[in-house]
Amino acid sequence: MNKLTKFFREAAVSLKYRNMKLYCSAAMVSLIGSMMQETMIAWLAFDMTGSTAVLGNIMSWFMLPMIIASIPGGWISDRFNRKRIVMATQFIALGVALSYMTMAMTGTLNVTAIYALSALLGVTVAFEMSSRMAMLPQLVDEPQHIGNAFALDSLIFYSSRLLGPALGAFFLGFTGAVIGFAFNALSYVFELVILWRLRPAPAFNDPNKATLKEAFIFAYGNPRRRQVLLFLAMVTFFGVYIQMMPAFTGLRQGSVLMNGALIFFSEIGAVIASLIIANKTADSSFVKLLRKRIGYAGVLFAICLAAFSFTESTTLSLLLMIPTGFAMSAVFSGSQAVLQVEVDHRIRGAFTAMFYNFSYFGMLALGGSVLGNLATWLGLPFTMGLAAICCLSASGWYLMRERAQPEVLAVHS
Repeated sequence: MNKLTKFFREAAVSLKYRNMKLYCSAAMVSLIGSMMQETMIAWLAFDMTGSTAVLGNIMSWFMLPMIIASIPGGWISDRFNRKRIVMATQFIALGVALSYMTMAMTGTLNVTAIYALSALLGVTVAFEMSSRMAMLPQLVDEPQHIGNAFALDSLIFYSSRLLGPALGAFFLGFTGAVIGFAFNALSYVFELVILWRLRPAPAFNDPNKATLKEAFIFAYGNPRRRQVLLFLAMVTFFGVYIQMMPAFTGLRQGSVLMNGALIFFSEIGAVIASLIIANKTADSSFVKLLRKRIGYAGVLFAICLAAFSFTESTTLSLLLMIPTGFAMSAVFSGSQAVLQVEVDHRIRGAFTAMFYNFSYFGMLALGGSVLGNLATWLGLPFTMGLAAICCLSASGWYLMRERAQPEVLAVHS
């Protein structure tokens, strides 16, 4: 019992700071609502059209505007009050949730409206994400806990995906979409109240403001950082299984509850991986060991994704989701922990925009659209089987590059 208590205490070491406690409680509630809404929208759209292409296109309408807005979003987050930016974006997201609720109530929700609201939300999240991630170091008092703060944020993200889709399935199955969208709107109200109470430390102030060119050179000029970013981008592009879950559920003749269960089991694995990484990053010296291990996680992800794509057994599908979610979370959370400890404070906002929107969210948008449309021609199992092979190739490439380079950890270089 003492070991278990010690494990969780180390995993949550940055929660000893008041600001982090407030931030995590607000983020958890809001993200649960957001993930619930995302699951509901995907299911409603697939129910309207029966099209895997529409599932991919919804993600593109969300992600592509995010990519376009990410660079100005990162630039602004390095120059203006980050807390105020985050609060402003959450007011807009609240408006989107209320719009979905109103259209569901009046029966006017359609695919065109989903595309439009997804695009608006994508621009909003581009500004929010850069400022939110750049603000995290301002919420911890000791620099050695910055890595843990980012790992804990990833844990919150995956934990919300554990609960959010399950809630979405519950609302769709038992109360209807209107109540679900109303719950999401209330989650934003809660977050805004909590964010108002945050008192972040002053941002790192340097009269020589970093340029976007400096942030780009920092991210991609260093070969070791570049290979982590490219590896994450490739695995994310070809590994868009969550976005295709309604189609996978349909192949198994499942209901909205089964769709929620598959995502739920996936996020069990993701939460476990995030917990382990959060625990290990309490010791900053562990971060350099993550470099190689995220490559092995990519191999595991590819194998599990291929097996999941071709199995017809519901039980086996559920069980395969656990290691699949574990491996994907390990790749994402590990990559973030590896890179964030090296970031110069002057360019954290712009770098975070590049990390999330080019290597993660942007790849989800492109991969979801490409694979969703390809699946209409080749079939979903075969398409995702090919995608798994690409993930395996990317992991092999990364491991070979990592093995050929010395074990060094650059900090603020």
